[in-house]
Amino acid sequence: MKITKYKNGLAAVAAVLALTACGQKVEVPPAHVGKIMTKDGYQEALIPTSKFRLSQCWAYCDRLVLLDVSDKAYEEAMTIFIPEDKLNLDVSIRATLSINPKKTAELFNAVAPTQVSGDISTIANEQVYRTYASQIIQSEVREYLSKRSIGEIASSNEKINADLRLQLGKAIETLTPFSVRFVGITNLKYPKIITEAQESAAERREAIQKEEAQLAISKAQLERELQEARLQRAIDKEKAETEAMSQSVLAQSVDARVLQLRKLENERAWIEKWNGQLPTTTLGDSVPMVNISK
Repeated sequence: MKITKYKNGLAAVAAVLALTACGQKVEVPPAHVGKIMTKDGYQEALIPTSKFRLSQCWAYCDRLVLLDVSDKAYEEAMTIFIPEDKLNLDVSIRATLSINPKKTAELFNAVAPTQVSGDISTIANEQVYRTYASQIIQSEVREYLSKRSIGEIASSNEKINADLRLQLGKAIETLTPFSVRFVGITNLKYPKIITEAQESAAERREAIQKEEAQLAISKAQLERELQEARLQRAIDKEKAETEAMSQSVLAQSVDARVLQLRKLENERAWIEKWNGQLPTTTLGDSVPMVNISK
């Protein structure tokens, strides 16, 4: 009986030891690479996306260290002093980056991992960005924009952004373990005094445009009235010339015979109206003599 219990105890211990020696299940998820950390440091090989078991262990167990190599979008908001204008300019830079596959191996030795479980530690993409790229982006943007005036930045925004994108991309690729997917200015916030001046200028331009439009309307109305006045004068002149010509023609048609005929017609009309009585007058006892001439 004692021997049986002893054998059962040995079997249980053997089972536990077997499970312990088997190693833990681990996984390298997509957009990650991994390395095995042993008691003597990292193994040389990079492990791609996969599932496997760690090596059996007794006193010291290996660990899986994961590095996030996925594409990540970062945004840097900063305030830059513009010496030429003696004003501050608020700017936001957006960068979409991924860790360069040729530089992943060196990151395992350069960045300390964070333990997340008993068998797994991670090096976060954000940790790599803050360590290397953030300061490069801020430094390059400050150096580039501080050499320009706010007016130049505002009037040549597309060119400024294109030049800065080229400069930032080159610096990030050279000085950090990242590859650049996109980098550029996403937001510019000009000083209040500048925006107020631009708004006032826009209001003045709008007022000038309104005045010019009203002037054009008034000019058109005056030109129309002037044309109407000229047309009326031409009509009046034409009428006067026509009337004068008519009178001239009429005057030329009336000669001495026509005048004599009208005189005779007038005398005839007077005779037809006479009733045959002579005019009478009283001058005492005398009778006046009246001569009727033909």
